[in-house]
Amino acid sequence: MTQKMTSDSSKPDHSQQKSSSLLSRITCPQDVQALAVGQLLELADEIRETLISTLARTGGHLGPNLGVVELTIALHHVFTTPRDKFLMDVSHQGYVHKMLTGRGGRIQSIRQYEGLNGFLLRTESEH
Repeated sequence: MTQKMTSDSSKPDHSQQKSSSLLSRITCPQDVQALAVGQLLELADEIRETLISTLARTGGHLGPNLGVVELTIALHHVFTTPRDKFLMDVSHQGYVHKMLTGRGGRIQSIRQYEGLNGFLLRTESEH
């Protein structure tokens, strides 16, 4: 993935996703299922970059979400939501799930006024 550099040229700027990124093409869980197994690690890298850059700006639960990136991708690759239900023991591991269920384009708004909620809400998505 090509990285844009910030004014401090030693630090990559991940604040803008490339339009050709895998993550930008995920609009529903079926898009995750359509990926080849080899693409899943690339998707995980993109999700991590997005989480780090977003949560550095908005605040939020970084560690718990980084810890479930591959797990959440695997669940969405194998199971079909909303038919198959996921139960997460804590909501602050749900940011990746939000990104893979049609809310990835709004992840920059998490925990912001009128943005995505920091918790999992049934009213926010059918997933």
